[in-house]
Order: sequence, then C-alpha cells, then structure tokens
Amino acid sequence: MSIKKVSVTKTSSFTVDGEGRVSRERIVELSHDWSEKDIILFKKIAKQGGVCRIKGNKYTVYPGEKITNSQFQRDGGAAKMHGPEE
Repeated sequence: MSIKKVSVTKTSSFTVDGEGRVSRERIVELSHDWSEKDIILFKKIAKQGGVCRIKGNKYTVYPGEKITNSQFQRDGGAAKMHGPEE
C-alpha cells in the first residue's frame, strides 16, 4: 500500500536522507513498500512537520505556510450559521 499524492501537501517541502530535497511524486514512489503504520506516521509528520525514519531512510518535513487573508491574518474558516434551535 502506498501513500496518496493528496496526503502530501504542496506547500510543504520534503528532504530524504541521501537524496536531498524531493518532490511529492518521489514520496509516493518511496511509499510503495511502507506498512500501514509507516503511512500513518508519515501523514502526521507531513501535517505538522518534523523528522521520522521509515525503512532506514530519514525523512525531514518542513511544513508550508498556513492560509492567510490579505491582512496576513490566519483564516478563521466559515462564518457561524445560526440554526432553528437558537
């Protein structure tokens, strides 16, 4: 089982021990022989950034920037909708 490209964010950058900086496609190729446990670990690291070692390779993830508005403030998400219960 391998990781899907959607799980590897565009804004993050990935470094593999011995290869240097790699693309999202290369991460998907390397993940073909990972176990389910390895995939779950990498997904967590990909979201928050950090270092992990899978199958003898050291993966370093630098998280990308969060979504901001024109005033460089973090996006608050969708506005609160009031329902009939209020």
